[in-house]
Amino acid sequence: MAYSDKQNYVPSNVKYTSKDFSTIKADLIEYTKSYFPDTYKDFNETSPGMMLIELTSYVGDVLSYYIDYNYRESILTTATERKNVLRLAEFLGYKPSPITPALVDLTFRTTLGVDSEGKPDYSSAPQTPINSGLQIQSNVNSTIKFETLSEVDFTISGSPDNPSIGSPSSFNSNGEPSSYTLVRRVKAMAGETKTKSFSVTSPTKFLELDLGVSNVVEILNCVDSSGQKWYEVDYLAQDRILKESHYTQDGRNNAYSQTNVGADTSAEVSIPYTLDYIKTNKKFVRKIDPETNNTKLQFGNGLYRFNISGSSSAGLFSIIEQQGINVAGVPGSVIGAALNNLTTNNSLNLGETPNNTIMTITYRQGGGINTNVQVGELTDINNLDDGISVNVTNTEPASGGTDGQTITEIKENAKTFFASQMRCVTREDYQARILNLPAKFGNIAKCYVNRMDDISGIKIYTLSYNQNKQLVQTPLLIQNNIRTYLQQFRMINDSLDFGFQLGDFIYSAYKINFGVNYEVNYDRRFNPTDVKLETLKIIKDFFKVEKMSFRQSINLNDLSYQLLGLDGVIGIKTLRLFQSTQDLEGENQIGNRQLARFNGDGTTDFSGESGYGFKYSFNEATVNGIVRPAATAAVFELRNPDNDIYGRVI
Repeated sequence: MAYSDKQNYVPSNVKYTSKDFSTIKADLIEYTKSYFPDTYKDFNETSPGMMLIELTSYVGDVLSYYIDYNYRESILTTATERKNVLRLAEFLGYKPSPITPALVDLTFRTTLGVDSEGKPDYSSAPQTPINSGLQIQSNVNSTIKFETLSEVDFTISGSPDNPSIGSPSSFNSNGEPSSYTLVRRVKAMAGETKTKSFSVTSPTKFLELDLGVSNVVEILNCVDSSGQKWYEVDYLAQDRILKESHYTQDGRNNAYSQTNVGADTSAEVSIPYTLDYIKTNKKFVRKIDPETNNTKLQFGNGLYRFNISGSSSAGLFSIIEQQGINVAGVPGSVIGAALNNLTTNNSLNLGETPNNTIMTITYRQGGGINTNVQVGELTDINNLDDGISVNVTNTEPASGGTDGQTITEIKENAKTFFASQMRCVTREDYQARILNLPAKFGNIAKCYVNRMDDISGIKIYTLSYNQNKQLVQTPLLIQNNIRTYLQQFRMINDSLDFGFQLGDFIYSAYKINFGVNYEVNYDRRFNPTDVKLETLKIIKDFFKVEKMSFRQSINLNDLSYQLLGLDGVIGIKTLRLFQSTQDLEGENQIGNRQLARFNGDGTTDFSGESGYGFKYSFNEATVNGIVRPAATAAVFELRNPDNDIYGRVI
């Protein structure tokens, strides 16, 4: 406030919107003229009073700038500096990579000989998996390298979408195959594996180890000098870590050794990996320095504590690590209990810090936009063991490589990541997550999720593909992998229940197999054999297993429309689905076949052929040309199109 006279006070007219030097200076001059007209009148630019006004304007301009800057840079949508955007994104749980590696599907091939019957001799293929990290170099630019993300395993069947056996690669003089080609498809990532070691003496809370490089795309391994593994986590308070094990590491003889599928003996499903959660305090988080983009590993703040009173040899732990860990230098220190922070000292809640050891960190470095190589460019294998004969190529271009996300991309991705919360809430959320289960943990062909009357009960039905791309009961091991996989996404009060039990067997879902019986009238101007071949092609395509889903009806009217659109077809006499050929009138010549194996009560009808599903009354379920779905979660499947379609052209 300023004085108008000694008795009365007049409120000052302060303009709070003025923020820059010029406006602040003008306001100060106006203020002085209004409230101190008799005190100061010299507003010449060279006067001492104007010097004080300009100094005050300068300070006000600077303070205004930094207030605006700090406010703007504290909000993700308005922040402009990359380091601030990175920090705000990390606050929301999103960790952008300073560089993005390209990904590509590599096709590996090896040549098989033939046995005495002229069939592929699988013993001539590599008998052990080729470890992940196989390095493939570009034949155009030798500095561009890719590494496989999983084993190249020729001992298990390939994906149904990519047949493991190709065409015969050579023939003898009699025109018989003399060799075959065995094919595997494996994903690879741009980058090169490197290692760096750090000597750690005294313990330091929240120790940070700087790798000193900026383009690190992945931490592959971190071990101390005693051989104990340290695990990467999203945050240090995380106490459960998802661990994957190859079948050569989890006690199985092969990828097919655990196919517990009840009564379905046809389910030969490969499961290369298993999933499991472990608890450990040996963990770290990966951080990106916003100033240098260098990658750092940050560890926890806890230490092992020993209680050696009464013993001079093996100490008793007051804080317990994961099962099966040996502590270097402590005899008989195999720990046989899991961490329980509720009953023990909680100093390791944020993890352990390395102490008097050497930390060896293996990481993958590389990526960038130049790693988006073209088709046929990845053919040179750098680190293949002697005696293994395979070749490789990329049948599609590598994609996804960038020189780092822009500020705008980081903002948008962070908002999307935060909004999703990585949670499964609706049944659609669960179905999407299950179908996105990595193939190395077992394939899921069909999935249906339903909430039980109890809102917290989640019922999961799944079916898998066998080697012939036929639907089979999902093996128990894959179900366990799904259960473990969903632990990180499910709501805390959601309980997961898989399949159902009938009789003595547990099934992952119902599948209903059928055959097709049809008769069409043809125009005599057309060859009946050609007409029949075209009708078979239409029917096989209509009932492709990829087009079938749970609780889906079958509209035979649509199939009739397609058949009538063929050249030479002038009418349809019969079009129906069946499970027993005995139900087909006038078709006794095709013999007795039962295309259902299991009764509704779970008992086995051994008149049906192995691999077929449950009985279903198609006659009762078909109304006005539409086959209604089963009341239970079931999938219709034309299992053997070459054998289960019976048709005539008349």
